[in-house]
This record gives sequence, structure tokens and C-alpha cells, in this order.
Amino acid sequence: MKVSVEWLKEYTNIDVPVRELADRMTMTGSKVEEIYEKGKDIKKVVVGKILKITKHPNADKLIVTKIDIGNETLQIVTAATNVEEDDIVPVAVDGAELAGDIKIKKGLLRGVESQGMMCSVSELGLGINDFPNQIEDGIMILPKEYEKFIGMNAVEALNIEEEVLDFEITSNRPDCFSVEGLGREAAVTLGKEFKAPHKHLDDVKVENKKEIEGVKVEIVDPDLCYRYIARVVKDVKIAPSPEWMQRRLRACGIKVINNIVDITNYVSLELGQPMHAFDINSIAEKHIIVRRAKKDEVITTLDGEDRALGEDNLVIADSKKPVAIAGVMGGLNSEIEENTTTVVFESAVFNGGNVRLTAKKVGLRTEASSRYEKGLPPELALRVVNRAVELVEEMGAGTVVPGMVDVYPAPQKQNKIKLDVKRVNDLLGTSLSKEEMIKILESLEIKVQGEELTIPYFRQDIEGIADIAEEVLRIYGYDKLGSTLINAQSTAGGKNKRQDLEDRIKMLLVDNGYSEMYSYGFISEKDMSKCNILKDGTFEKSVIKLKNPLGEDFSIMRPIMLPTTMQSIATNYSRKNANVKLFEIGRTFMDIRGEVEKGELPEELTNIAIATYGNKEDFYTLKNLVENILEISNIKRYDVEKENNLPYMHPGKTAKLSIGKDVIAIFGEVNPEVCTNYGIGEQVYFAVLDLEKLVRYGKDKKTYAPIPKYPAVERDIAMIVDEDIEVGAIEKVIGKRCKNILEDMELFDIYRSEKLGENKKSVAYSLKFRTMEKTLTDDEVNGMMTAIIGDLEKELGAELRK
Repeated sequence: MKVSVEWLKEYTNIDVPVRELADRMTMTGSKVEEIYEKGKDIKKVVVGKILKITKHPNADKLIVTKIDIGNETLQIVTAATNVEEDDIVPVAVDGAELAGDIKIKKGLLRGVESQGMMCSVSELGLGINDFPNQIEDGIMILPKEYEKFIGMNAVEALNIEEEVLDFEITSNRPDCFSVEGLGREAAVTLGKEFKAPHKHLDDVKVENKKEIEGVKVEIVDPDLCYRYIARVVKDVKIAPSPEWMQRRLRACGIKVINNIVDITNYVSLELGQPMHAFDINSIAEKHIIVRRAKKDEVITTLDGEDRALGEDNLVIADSKKPVAIAGVMGGLNSEIEENTTTVVFESAVFNGGNVRLTAKKVGLRTEASSRYEKGLPPELALRVVNRAVELVEEMGAGTVVPGMVDVYPAPQKQNKIKLDVKRVNDLLGTSLSKEEMIKILESLEIKVQGEELTIPYFRQDIEGIADIAEEVLRIYGYDKLGSTLINAQSTAGGKNKRQDLEDRIKMLLVDNGYSEMYSYGFISEKDMSKCNILKDGTFEKSVIKLKNPLGEDFSIMRPIMLPTTMQSIATNYSRKNANVKLFEIGRTFMDIRGEVEKGELPEELTNIAIATYGNKEDFYTLKNLVENILEISNIKRYDVEKENNLPYMHPGKTAKLSIGKDVIAIFGEVNPEVCTNYGIGEQVYFAVLDLEKLVRYGKDKKTYAPIPKYPAVERDIAMIVDEDIEVGAIEKVIGKRCKNILEDMELFDIYRSEKLGENKKSVAYSLKFRTMEKTLTDDEVNGMMTAIIGDLEKELGAELRK
């Protein structure tokens, strides 16, 4: 934000050079990006009057002018085409210095003497905003009233010598996007009194009415508009604003237009809140409505562009049409024109986030939107509109109608914080007294009553004791903090259990020829359909759809790892890669409780996805890899069961590993239908493991046991069971019966024959029994075997094979 030092002096006594002021304000948090010293580098430029213009004898594109500069008449040759006789112009005489380190000397131009140069706006270090009626690449033509300044120094005559500071204001300090806010900071920085020339605005009493001159206000969406004030000025006289106002606006880089528009811009700079002025005759039925835009509603803004709006954008409308995009720009249909006689001043506060989204949608970021999007206090609105009508009266620009329409659904509450001197000193590493802190805080207009701090309405960024500490320190001075050594115990870094397990799993997979991949956590509804996920009722209500996706392909947070894995597999297959092994450790997202819409976070799970095809890979090679992962996770006991209910996996070639009711892993062949959807003509094998459960059930350390003192007793058992009985069910029955003395159990044969009967198979196990307390006797083992056979017959209908 650009501010002239002359304007800042209205708020405090600035008695230091401009560069020192810039340095000191930077140290207290108001960073100065650049210093402009307008007119300082302009030397020997005077005001002159063109007396005569003749053609150059030796050049068609040059003219010769005679110019009166008061004490003498100069002959100047120029190629400018916008000058005429009797024009008043700035003239650089011999030895003059201009902006950009340009030096002027008299000399010959095509054989004719030229004793100086007429200047353009840019050559005086100015811009078109400074003098909007000038042309950019022509000679600067001054108004006729400047004839009285002929021969006078042009810098003084034009009053262009000025010191301007360009501040970089952080987004958390919207109060400093105003001259008043920066004036307050300058006063505190220099240790001077803050003059507060507009403090009287806080005490102005204005009658609140429901209607003024027929103007009514209605806020339909109070969540996006916190306050709306309207005041009316009639008998308006549209004219240029006074020179002092134009000069200050130009210094801040604002284009001068007319007195009414300039007042709104001036107050916005002065107090930090944008405002707008409507021609009352442009508002249908004089009914102002603050509402969300209708679907595909269009408004033509002041720059002449048609802007398409959406239902999330806020507009200021009348009973028939929108007249402004709230917080961004007014509509062309409500523009202040030369014949405007009655004006409605709008002072409103809008939701900052919504203004930012609206400005982005319509592709229009303005001075107003840049202020609103940082968040403004509703209490400021009344001061702003009262200041505007005060300027109207001072400038004689119209007659202010008494009263106002003020719609304020939820008045702002001032924040209160308990002062904790010890906590502040602990945070800062200082030993400041309570009195020193209070002095600093009161200079920032923070009221102190005992231990209670009342934060002023314009400091919405101060929320807790840490913010109070920051305020104290920046005014006390960062440079006053002493240097100290780090006072802390050093600790050795290391990886936690989860990180260590993740590394070991990655190493195992890489050793088995797998390559790690990375993918986005977003998928499309098309991916959901291609993977048959929508056929699983589990995901029907728990899928999370994004409200503002980057595109259709990134509109859903993936609930499982399969879609992104299949995308990579399909890409490799289309590239003719015959053998592919891929894995990824990534996150999945599900709205299990259905509360994401209410602001709750989704359930995030970290999964290990493994996929392969080709290279003689099959169900059993994948099973072996999954069991190896469980082994390095130090998980010894788990159940293996068939899984038939996943529509994206092959119903006869899928299994799950579980501990109790917790599923640790699912693996098997991907449903051929899914492979067809992705254009893959190979059998794809896929496994997914829950990393969090591997960490939870995995033992931190391996335990070692001494070599057994007593011998093991081995027995073989073969049984005939139905074809659909899984070996996992058999092992569960055996393990349950003799878990205390069963040391090992190994499946060594599965046999099928017509002699066994239809849909029957023979399953043979080798069992090893041992106890650490004694040698087991045959009777004990035989008794255990008898019990095992009984359990198998009872629970699984097994028959001991003779």
C-alpha cells in the first residue's frame, strides 16, 4: 500500500528522515518495500508558454517552437504532435536533470539550435494516474490557470515533490491497509502521540431508520454479509475533487475521477474499508437486496465487461437486477454520472473468503476485493459512511439526508484476554515488568483493566496470549533481545515402530522385484464403476466427493487402493510390459460415520497395495509374499479364510488374513471383469494390507527361547473332508484343541480320488508335540490325537482316513 508521508503526519509528529522512518517501521512489523521521492531528482524544469510554432526547415517531422519561460524566450525543436501555440508546458532548460537520470543540454537538431526540451508526464517521474487528462507519450499540457506560474520551478508549481512509502502489509493486519492504521503504527514506532483526527466519528450519533428517501435494505444471506449501512445525499453536484484530495489519491496510485467517486476511494484509503456510491435512480423501487446470485446470472461491471455469476457469489441487487458484485466492483448500470443528483452511499462488510472466491471466479481482483478478502470488522462500517458524508458537506458536494438504514444481524463482540505477564516473558525470553507491558499495549489502544485486556474492534488478529506477546515484542524491539546459547538436551534421532516397519516392508518388496509407485488420492466416478466398487454397498454412503475438484478425474477421494493401482497396471500393459510388479504405500479416505458434511474429518487408513501380472505369478506366490510381510511384522498367529463377497476380486480366488474380527490383508486375483474394463488381457493379482493394523498387532521385539531339553513327539494325521472345507478351518480346530503342547503343524498332502467319494478330498498334516516341562508319553499324545479326531468329526464332518 502506498501512502504519502505528508498524509501520515496528520496522525502523528514525524520528525525523522523518511529513510529512518521506513527502517523503524519495518522493524515493528510494517515492512516498507520501496521509498518514492517524487520530484527530488528533477532539476532546472520551469513552466513555459509556447508563443510560436514553425516548421523545421530541414525535417518534415520536426517543428521549431518559441517558448516564454519568464526571464527569456527559448527556441526548442521537437517532434511532438500534441502541442499548439499558447499551450502551457513544463520546459527543461540547458543543464536540466529528469527522471531516469536524463540530462538535457542545448545543441543542434538537423541544423537548427534547440535550447532545451518540453517534458512529458513520465519524464517528470509521474504517471497517468497522477494527471489522468494527459497522454502517455506526448508533451504534458498544463491547464490555462498555470499561466501565472510562467518561469516558476515546475516541481513547485505542480506541487509534485512528495515522499511516498510503499508498505507490504501481511494478510493478518487488514487494519494497516489504511492511512489511519499506518499512522497508528508510526506513532507507536516513534514513541509519539497518536493524534486520531477522526476519533469523533466514534461518537457520532445517527438515527437508524428503516427507510430513507424511499431506500430500503434487506440482507437475505447474513452468513455472507455481516452489516450493510446506507446513507443518502441529495442535491449532488458532480465536479472535480479539491486539489489536496487529488494529490493524496495520486500519491497512493489511485485514479482521480470526480468528487463523489473520489470520496469513496479517499475514505477507503483513509480508514481501510471500501465503500460504494450508487445513483439512486438506478435502483429499482429503491430496494437494496443483498443476496446470492441466481444460477447463470450476468452483470456488466464498471469496466464494461459482462461477468457470469454462480449461486455461491454474493451480489447487491434491487428488486429486478444485480447492481454490484459484493466486495468486488459495482455494476455499470449504477455508475455515478454527470447528471446524477441523488446518491446512496453503501458501507458494508462481507465474508472475506466468499469475496476471494467470487473475485477469482469472475477474474476480477480489485482494490476493494483485496481489502475485503482479508476480513474487516463490522464496527468499522459506521465510521466509514459517516466520514464519507462529512467530506460531502466539507466539499459542498451535496446535502446529506439525516438518518441511515443500518442492517446489522449479529453485532461484533470485542475479544477479551487475560494478561499473564509470566507467560509473555516465558514466550519471549524477556524479563519485562507488568508496567512496561501495559504501556506498550495501551499505546496500541488495547484497554487494560486489572488483568483483563479488551482488544479494539479493528485488531481481529489478536486472539490469545501468544498474540499479545508478539505485540509486546515488536514494539519493545527485536534488536533488544540478547543472544543466548540453546538451552536444551540433545536427543538422538530415530525412527518409530511404524516407520521402521514401513522401511522393512519396502525392502522386502524391492528384494522380490517390486517397484514402488506413487499416485494421487483422487479418482473419478468412472474409476469407481470400472473397478465394480459401486456394486459393494459398503461404499455407497461412505464415499467422499469433493465440492471443488480440479476436474472430473479428481472428484472423489479413493476409498480403496485398487483404482489407482489398476490405472498404473493398465498403463504398463498398454506399453507392452510383459512382467510387472508394483507396490504403493498410500492413504484411503472414507466417511464411515457420515459426518464429513458437518465438518468432521474422514477416516484415513494407510494401506500397502501390491499388484502383479505375468512372470508365472499366481495366487500362491502372492500369498507367500503377504505371509512374508506378516512374518517381518512379527505376527505369527492369524486366520486365513476364503473371501467371496468383494465384487472387484475373483470370487473363487480371493482370501483374507485376519486376527479376531480385524482383517489384516486381502489378496487374490482381480475380477476378470475389472481387467476387461481396463483393457488388460492378463490375470492381475492384487493384495492390500492395513499398515496400521500390522503395526498394532506386530510385536516390537523378537523373543528367543532356549533349546528344548525334552524331545518332540511327531504324529501324522490324514482325514477325508468335503471339498469345500478350507485347510484354515482344519488348522483352527487342531490348534484350539492342543494349543499348549502343539509346537508345529505342517500340511504335507492334499489328495483327490474317485475312491474317496464325490466332492471329497484327503488332507494330511504332520503334527509336532512338545512341552518344556517334561517328556510327553505316548498315552498323553495318543489321547490328544483322539480328542483332535473327535473335534474334526464333530465340527467339520471329517473322517479319519484308514
